[in-house]
Amino acid sequence: MKTNGFTLIELLVVVLIIGILSAAALPQYNRAVLKARYAEIQTIAAAYKTAAEVYYMDNGAYPDYWHDMDIEPPAGCTASDTGACGPLHCSKKSLYFDLYNNTAKNIVGFYQPNSKTKVAYVQWLDVSAKPGKRECWAVTGDADARALCKSLNGTEAGTSSHATCTAAGGCTGYELP
Repeated sequence: MKTNGFTLIELLVVVLIIGILSAAALPQYNRAVLKARYAEIQTIAAAYKTAAEVYYMDNGAYPDYWHDMDIEPPAGCTASDTGACGPLHCSKKSLYFDLYNNTAKNIVGFYQPNSKTKVAYVQWLDVSAKPGKRECWAVTGDADARALCKSLNGTEAGTSSHATCTAAGGCTGYELP
């Protein structure tokens, strides 16, 4: 008598193979998401840097609020202008931007999946302590974030004292070319 179907062992082998393939693919997927979010942070920060520089040329000082610049927040993002230099949040993509990092003249964008900081991009303004410089900050202990900063030809340049980095356990800074 013949029966059509699969044996339990055949099904277990297939499930095992799927498990092995997914275990190998998940880290690669996470790295791809990290790179994509980082590229998005760079794009948004560069647009706001340009807008801030135009504002500076017109007014002789950098703007205190996101909405002072002639640029709208990206779709899905909201700018908090309740206080000077408030944050810009893109909650669906886990992005957070800090205008001027307190008194420093830079724009810092963080990728924070599950409300946990992973990596940051820093764009210094032209009239600042580091004119036009760019940095990548990797949260201490996050191998993927460190690998990302190094893959951008970043050279290690110390640690960051930004409050978001401090809350995350510290960030290692990498100066980008």
